Amino acid sequence: MVSHNGSDYLPRTLAALADQTRPVDSVIGVDTGSRDDSLALLERALGAGNVLSFPHGRSGMGGAVRAGLSARSPWEGQSSRAAEWIWLLHDDAAPAPEALAELLGAVERAPSVTVAGCKQLDWHSGRRLIDVGLSTSRWAERLTMIDADELDQGQYNGRTDTFAVNSAGMLVRRDIWEHLQGFDPALPGTGDDVDFCWRNRLAGHRVVVVPTARMFHVAHRPHAQGNPSAARKAQVHLRLKHAPLWKVPIHAVGALLGSIFKLVLSIAVKDPGHGFSQLVATIAALGRPAAVAKSRRTAASTRRIRRSVIKKLQTPRRDVWNHRRSLMEALGADRSTADGLLHDPLADQPTGDSTDDFAALTTTERGWVGAGALAAIFIAAAASVTALSGLFRAEAVSGGGLIPVSATLGEIWHHASSWWISLGAGLPGKGDPFGYVLWILGVSGGGDANAAMSWLLLLAAPLSGLTAWFAAGGVTTRRRFRFAAALFWAAAPALQVALNQGRAGALVAHIMIPLLVLALLRAAGSAVGHGRFILPAPGERRFTEKPPTHPGVNGTPSWTAAAAAGLALAVVAAAAPSLLIPAVVLIVLCGLMLGRRGRTVWWALLPSVALFLPFGLSVIDRPRALLADPGVPLAFEAAPLWQQILGQPLLFAPGGGLSGLPFFSGGVIPWALVLALLVAVPVLALAVAALFLPGKRSRTARALWVAALVVLVGGWLAGHVATGVLGDALVTPFTGPAVSAAGFALLAAALIGAERLLDAADRSMSSRVRQNVMLRSAVALGMVLLLAGPLAGMAAWSAQNVLRPAAAAQPADGSAGPPLGTPRLVEAGNARTLPATAIDRGTGPEQSRTLLISTKENGTFDAALMRGAGTTLDSLSTIAAARNIMGAPGQETVRDDDDVTASIRSVVATLVAGQGVDPRPLLERLGAGFVVLRSADTAAQITASRMDAVPGLVAVGQTDVGWLWRITPLNQPALQPADVAHRVRIVDPAGATVALVASKYDDVDTTIAEGPEGRLVVLAERPDPGWSAWYDGRKLTATTSGSAQAFTLPASAGQLTIRYDAPWALWAGIAQATVFGLTLMLAIPIPARRPNTGLSRDEGSLRKEHQNA
Repeated sequence: MVSHNGSDYLPRTLAALADQTRPVDSVIGVDTGSRDDSLALLERALGAGNVLSFPHGRSGMGGAVRAGLSARSPWEGQSSRAAEWIWLLHDDAAPAPEALAELLGAVERAPSVTVAGCKQLDWHSGRRLIDVGLSTSRWAERLTMIDADELDQGQYNGRTDTFAVNSAGMLVRRDIWEHLQGFDPALPGTGDDVDFCWRNRLAGHRVVVVPTARMFHVAHRPHAQGNPSAARKAQVHLRLKHAPLWKVPIHAVGALLGSIFKLVLSIAVKDPGHGFSQLVATIAALGRPAAVAKSRRTAASTRRIRRSVIKKLQTPRRDVWNHRRSLMEALGADRSTADGLLHDPLADQPTGDSTDDFAALTTTERGWVGAGALAAIFIAAAASVTALSGLFRAEAVSGGGLIPVSATLGEIWHHASSWWISLGAGLPGKGDPFGYVLWILGVSGGGDANAAMSWLLLLAAPLSGLTAWFAAGGVTTRRRFRFAAALFWAAAPALQVALNQGRAGALVAHIMIPLLVLALLRAAGSAVGHGRFILPAPGERRFTEKPPTHPGVNGTPSWTAAAAAGLALAVVAAAAPSLLIPAVVLIVLCGLMLGRRGRTVWWALLPSVALFLPFGLSVIDRPRALLADPGVPLAFEAAPLWQQILGQPLLFAPGGGLSGLPFFSGGVIPWALVLALLVAVPVLALAVAALFLPGKRSRTARALWVAALVVLVGGWLAGHVATGVLGDALVTPFTGPAVSAAGFALLAAALIGAERLLDAADRSMSSRVRQNVMLRSAVALGMVLLLAGPLAGMAAWSAQNVLRPAAAAQPADGSAGPPLGTPRLVEAGNARTLPATAIDRGTGPEQSRTLLISTKENGTFDAALMRGAGTTLDSLSTIAAARNIMGAPGQETVRDDDDVTASIRSVVATLVAGQGVDPRPLLERLGAGFVVLRSADTAAQITASRMDAVPGLVAVGQTDVGWLWRITPLNQPALQPADVAHRVRIVDPAGATVALVASKYDDVDTTIAEGPEGRLVVLAERPDPGWSAWYDGRKLTATTSGSAQAFTLPASAGQLTIRYDAPWALWAGIAQATVFGLTLMLAIPIPARRPNTGLSRDEGSLRKEHQNA
């Protein structure tokens, strides 16, 4: 008898052993390191001399039996007397009184039988069948072929020979046990009995089941080794062990592919945990080649008959599928019953006058649940329209951190997915993850991303209110509090700063953070229930037997919500990369603290890891780019932590007044501090109260406080890392996203505190009218305070933006410090940043660049080398922004210009000086075909007149963007058909351009004519090992021409192909597509019905699922 933590079952098992009608001759008890009273129970019942302590539980039953036999009854060989038999007993399997006698009678009648087993019945329900002999499928799946809840009516009493029998109550002839070397050590749990009987059959012996020998067995013991993962591992091991040698690789590949298919299927039916465990178990089984080889050698040493003989005893595939379908139908019946009135959580509730049914009908809760959301949306929309007037029907928006987006979805996708950054002369690196967000935005705008961006700014406040209203439903059931949360979030100062400064990333993050928090709460089962799933209040008697459960609420985790959280986190992290590390820390802590209940939240990390892993591989040498905000780098002065806790991302002086409102410019009343406190203090007070109120919800409130502090600290640390350069100033990540994330965590904690306080007030209502009036008045005052701050903040923001001309004429007194708020920098603009002529040549086969020069107020010039239709928001790169920054955080410096940047500075100086120096050699290497001077002041006109005299510049005229010049190519006689420079050209050994080559955005695929020996094909791109070229299928030798990428070109004519390849591009793309495809599949909110769930399960896990149901 082998025991392991079986003290709950041993008394009955030992009593059953003692009651056998045919007593055993001797008993050996083996305890495998139990942590309960199992060892003491065995010693009391069997005697200390007959019990062995064998603290090696992982060796399984086979190891325990071998240890017990070796220590107490060593094998001395087969004697001439009667055969010795071993009866194997589990601590959780009690034999019927006549079990041993029936087994011995069966083997005495048939000497060829060397293994006999019992009929297994349920421990708790003595008539419910577990198995009457075992079988396997052709794929080594362990099968019982017993229907769910099938009762023992003697229908299997005629069964004798079988493929295998259960190890609980297995009777084995001792010589056969020793000859077969017992159970396989590689199968310490599930599958050991099937394998032993399999080898016994191959050795030429019989296995029978004796239905009259009954064993009462615990079907699904808690914390047992026989879980679905162990079953899958055993199944793969058996498949590799007993297959012919030439089929082993086929079975290995088939097992892996089958597990991957099961994973996809399990995700489709909302059961990914099972699919992942099956895949891990398969990999674990395949990762033991030494154990498989040893097992095969042991099996081969005892095999006497062909493997094909055993196939006749295995269950055909059709029978396996019919049996599985029967079990799934039983699960479907469970689901129907669970959905019926018999298990309706409200079905047993009393009704009538005594339960105040009619009083309940008169409450405000009978109104439409979305009324608060609509009210918040209308209020936020009115404030947004007032504050952002002028953006209606705007072709594009620009200003602050915003510039127009590319005109087509294909360009946006190319910039996001490309491994070559198409800015200026280009540089290696993955496109920003935010580019995918812009692509989704363009899809939502019907292909027009610029129009969608305009509408996003206009609708940001209403959308924020809507997402906050939905998320508030995860922490409170009170509609008034959901309305207050929506209004607060729509009026958050971080949102207003992001809107006025054109910070698209912070804006998207603010909108999505509530959905991320809601999804995480539901993934962990920490959201509150609504309707029939509301948990009973303390003292209520309802649901005492079966509390209402639903995925995502009341402690029931949700895989669908976890997948939704993963998608939301990917969007938030792409929009605000500085939030990624704090989010990862919090999710890991959540997964560890919640244990098994938190297993779902780990999925929330997968999409973000898949999204940022390729990007991270390209910034190994400049990791600061991982924290950079998308968009144009924009300098700001971060608020101290105490102001960030008040929800303010930018520094303000308490007496600095309100920006743009002269009447509130400071003085005696510190208007800035008053407004900041009015918005934040009621929420902070309720959030603090939630920490000390009784009940389980206070733990959620504490977790939200921890999340807020972690995010604020993470934002503070990120604020010490420079990620961009604006003029002479270094730019750090914007604090707004961290303030938004911490603010919503505190808002959720405040909602918990408010609900707990209101619940306490409701319970304290008495018959005394005066006390009730006071409580109702306090509640009303609290709601006024909650709503006053957001409404005042919206009014101030709208007024600041509307009155900004007056504010410019009458600036506030700056002596008191920076005011609260920021001026609006975002304006309606033109979607084109370059003249149409330059765009046509920049997007055509020439792929020519445009040098855009802008005049500044101090007489200096800015210059940018633009590609295609001009630099757009999706083409910007945080890698490019951070590439010139060097040094430790807080001690950063900007490195000197490289050759390309120095060339641009030199050519700009030559152009604006207008001294007759020919700039075309430098412009040709840069691939520039046009020059644009953008400005309309007198200084720009003087500069334009000087530039007209520059050799090689042909004035096209003034456009809506600025003055435009076309650059004529050098070596004009040879290039007579061309009137503008190309991105790709062919040069002779002397470096003179002899031909221009048509190209695509990054790649080249064209026919090249004959030419001189020693010629080069030159790209106006920075040199990088990722560039490769082929000429008629032969790879060309890479070289450089000055500071440009070049390749040696044969003199003969041929087909030229050039492209940029990153070593990780293919695998990274496959990984991203796989992770996001599976996440989207899992996130689709369809019911996870038990019959569908069974599609990905084997027989053992189906039976366990049925028992759980």
